[in-house]
Amino acid sequence: MTPEELVKFTGITRPEVVSQAETALSVAESIVDAYTRGRHVDASGEFRTGVEGVVTTVAARILSNPEQVSYREQAGPYSLYREAGYQGLSLTEQLILDRYRKRGI
Repeated sequence: MTPEELVKFTGITRPEVVSQAETALSVAESIVDAYTRGRHVDASGEFRTGVEGVVTTVAARILSNPEQVSYREQAGPYSLYREAGYQGLSLTEQLILDRYRKRGI
């Protein structure tokens, strides 16, 4: 996925969102690489089955709140609360990546 595709996927519009998307994709792939201990790609350098989806969802959560700080805004009776975007791999993401993870004995 390219940064432009990630921006389109999330629908986020703000200044410098493409450069933030590029960083989010890089961080997401690093997280996946660390979790799978480098086995997230095959011999040709392509993502294994399901891995690109995990990278995309992790990057989308990172991009949704790049400060990674939860905050609350209120105007009269209306309020908006935003959690930190990335708080670890979801159970579904872990199940996908566990197929490629090296485990110790």
